[in-house]
Amino acid sequence: MQKICHLTSIHQRFDGRIFRKECKCLQSAGYDVSLIVADGKGDQVVDNISIHDVGIEVDRVSRFINTTNKIKKRAIQLNCDIYHFHDPDLIFVGLKLKSLGKKVIFDMHENIPVDIEEKEYIHPHFRKLLSYLYEKLEIYAVKKFDGVVSTRESINERLKAYNSNIELVTNFPVVDKIIEKEKNNAPTISFAGAVVPQWRHKEIINAIENIDNVQYQLAGPAGDRFLNELKNLKGWRKVNYVGKVPFDQVKEMYKKETIGVAIYVYCKNMDGMTGNLANTKLFEYMNWEIPIVCTDFSLWKKIVVDELQCGICVNPYDVNAISKAITYLLENPDIARQMGKNGRKAVLNTYNWDTQAQKLLTLYNKITNT
Repeated sequence: MQKICHLTSIHQRFDGRIFRKECKCLQSAGYDVSLIVADGKGDQVVDNISIHDVGIEVDRVSRFINTTNKIKKRAIQLNCDIYHFHDPDLIFVGLKLKSLGKKVIFDMHENIPVDIEEKEYIHPHFRKLLSYLYEKLEIYAVKKFDGVVSTRESINERLKAYNSNIELVTNFPVVDKIIEKEKNNAPTISFAGAVVPQWRHKEIINAIENIDNVQYQLAGPAGDRFLNELKNLKGWRKVNYVGKVPFDQVKEMYKKETIGVAIYVYCKNMDGMTGNLANTKLFEYMNWEIPIVCTDFSLWKKIVVDELQCGICVNPYDVNAISKAITYLLENPDIARQMGKNGRKAVLNTYNWDTQAQKLLTLYNKITNT
């Protein structure tokens, strides 16, 4: 039995992509799967997947130096056949494992050179230089690794010249075979995810300020500064913010009749005004039969409006357009329900994890047989 080890220095042990999708997929396919994390919650075995914890560090510098060294040592101790890492911090760990004769896969969740240019905690004068240097390192490493997994087509296009074993594996949801919808006592819109400026929460809250009786169900981690900015908005009285909650609680939120909002800024990491399918938000809503109000990225508009008729696309900076879209769906519940059904059908047929799991297994088969 081939031994596989996934490595992450940043993500939670039960991360939706790493543990719930990829690790479980590989374990079900007959691989012996381990996962190394750095969350301080200890070792455990869940669903026949061995989780190894190297402990948590409180700041970025310590994580980059201490955590990566601990992960490298634990990875070498496990002596697996294939190592699959998920964070750019671990590139040097991947190169070390490759030098020991191991097979290595780099799973790119983000377009990192672009992501570096948009990191607010990096001084603007250094962003382009760091992005350039990182991209040179990334290309050097990708040439040596046995495979690359990415979440977006733009990454594949940028790196396919350096590694022929590159596979696009998107974050489509694991389908809930049966869903139970519940009536809501009051009209609601919902969002579960990072409460950050990029998701245009200010615009959404301003958009619902004058909509009668509507409530914004908001779940997810938020920094104190941005959360205080939201609380100072007049529309905050219509927000029910529950903080970071387990996904089972998010499911309870999705069960109720609601409208899902996925309004993200135009930015390089979303491929400008084109958009990409790296984020799970659209497909989570579709899985739960929820009509969508989302950014009018050309790719999202093609899917949501032109092909599926499962929602409405808006300019992410246009509060009036956001308000009109939400109002339209609230005032036309039959149309909203049909949009939800259209999205659900598309997830069952096309936009589901099973289609991506097969691509992941094909890549693994190719690597194990070379």
